[in-house]
Amino acid sequence: MPGQSLRSFRREIMTVPAASSDSFFLWIDAIGVWQVLCQNELLIGAAAAVDEVADIALLAPLSRRHARFIREEDAWFLLPLQACSVGGRLVTGKTLLRNGSELQLGDRVRLRFRIPSVLSATALLEFVSGHQPRLSLSGVLLMADTLLLGPRQDYHVCCPTWPDSVVLFRRQQQLFCRSKMSLTLSDSPLSEQQDLSAGAILCGPELRFRLEPGRTNSAV
Repeated sequence: MPGQSLRSFRREIMTVPAASSDSFFLWIDAIGVWQVLCQNELLIGAAAAVDEVADIALLAPLSRRHARFIREEDAWFLLPLQACSVGGRLVTGKTLLRNGSELQLGDRVRLRFRIPSVLSATALLEFVSGHQPRLSLSGVLLMADTLLLGPRQDYHVCCPTWPDSVVLFRRQQQLFCRSKMSLTLSDSPLSEQQDLSAGAILCGPELRFRLEPGRTNSAV
């Protein structure tokens, strides 16, 4: 989060079980922190004392298995396992989510579902009611193939002070980065062929961000 040191951020990360190896945390200096999940099917529910079950685990009065987000090609759906509403309407079966859909899980948890860019099926979940995971986040990104970072409002993460855009993209279960800007990885020029899946700190003109890999969940 803005003003948070990298060291304190990493300490918080290590206390939060990530749901699978297909997840990572994106920390952008002076902007915020996002959990990024790359699976096509994701479980959302209450955080557990041990052995986290849900991919998106909230400190909230929910079932541990409350609902699933499912991606089919470029469309996202909500599959309720417990009480859920979409746009104020109670849903009982798989329901298409549209850009700006307001979701309510149980009696109190409210989320906003957005697809910021028409160029990508990547979606953003915003915490409307304030219920969050143990690590305080700016949001959760449900990543399809690409993630757009930069100064435009229709990017997945808007970074107003950045001089240009950065694209994170997935290929064969690996994560890569490209940009018109000159970026460095560990003080060396970044190549578009460098796999970032193991985590990295990337720097460029007036920007710095870190990819922190998630840890595999032991729960089934």
